[in-house]
Amino acid sequence: MIEIPFITEAFGYILNLCYKLVPNYAIALLFFALIIKILLFPLGIKQQKNMVKQASLRPKEQAIRNRYAGRTDKVTQQKMQQEIMNLYQEEKFNPMGGCLPMIIQLVIVFSIYAAAVNPLRYVCHIPADNINNISVKIVELYHNGELDIEDAVSESTANNIKKMAEKIGEDGNTTNVKSPFVNKHSIEIVNILKKNGVEKFRGDGMLGESFRDKDLPDFTIFGGSFDLSRTPSIQHFDWLMMIPLLTFLFTFASMKLTKKFTYQPAETAGDAAISMKLMDYTMPLISTVFTFSVPAVVAVYWIYQNIFSTLQQFFLKLMFPYPTFTEEEYKAAEREMNKGIKQPKSIKKSGGRSAHRIDLDDGAPADSGENTAPAKGRASGLVPPAALKDESDRKPDDSE
Repeated sequence: MIEIPFITEAFGYILNLCYKLVPNYAIALLFFALIIKILLFPLGIKQQKNMVKQASLRPKEQAIRNRYAGRTDKVTQQKMQQEIMNLYQEEKFNPMGGCLPMIIQLVIVFSIYAAAVNPLRYVCHIPADNINNISVKIVELYHNGELDIEDAVSESTANNIKKMAEKIGEDGNTTNVKSPFVNKHSIEIVNILKKNGVEKFRGDGMLGESFRDKDLPDFTIFGGSFDLSRTPSIQHFDWLMMIPLLTFLFTFASMKLTKKFTYQPAETAGDAAISMKLMDYTMPLISTVFTFSVPAVVAVYWIYQNIFSTLQQFFLKLMFPYPTFTEEEYKAAEREMNKGIKQPKSIKKSGGRSAHRIDLDDGAPADSGENTAPAKGRASGLVPPAALKDESDRKPDDSE
């Protein structure tokens, strides 16, 4: 996971302020997610303006696509895409202009996540080295049978602790022991400290003398009725299974609504369209599977993010609406884009004359039959054969 330390530190400071304001981690994450969205709102504005610019070119882009409609060969499709790119260049639109804000937000999200899953570091202000020492101490105490981790960590973390415990030498050497807590999930460490007490972890570069149990973050909601520090598990079917279900529903709804509030290109290729439809279901499913590997409070933060992302896109659409076009404007754009372009010549029939009638002055033969000779004769001005016969049968004049 890409994490920029100084950005993580900055967001950790904001998270700490939120927790001081509301000393409940789940509610503090709600304010934290809201503040983050407000801070990143300018990037959303830049991205929205870029999409509005693309939407303004839709009639011209559609005119290009109509010109090549029905032709799916590779060469034609490449030519069409090149004309669209030329249009973008002429209109000074960069189709990649919205990618930079998206990449920046993605990098920042990793730092936000790192801060959210490490409350010991950013809420309790325990140095990273001390947290690592506490992790090793947990393995050592478990090896000695002095620590209870049941219901305090996920099954995968419990297995990691057991594997690390096997690496402790007979003399108690912990040199080969590494932290069993992957991705800095210090939320599970907090659970172990609460279950076994902080007194076992004082000194040796761990907790200070002034640190008390009450200084640990509170992950419960509804007056302590539900503990969000636990990790959902299919093997233990209880109320915690609502978290994966809610994650799927909110992620699915967020993607659908965000797509509705976001500009969609004029036309999407067949394979790309299928991929986008698959994403509507695969992304919520991936998010749901993810919730079974992290404490529930992390999934709750993910739900907050989906809600605020959808609201942000809704307000951006109100602030910078996409242009709409009439049928006449589409036709005008098509005439403009096709101006000066030679259309394929149609095949003329019978030298441009009607196909239902053959003109008699072109010397072409008419329909076969007895009428051929008379027609030709009349057309050329010759005397018909019948007239010649009448002349030969006439008697000579008596005067001769």
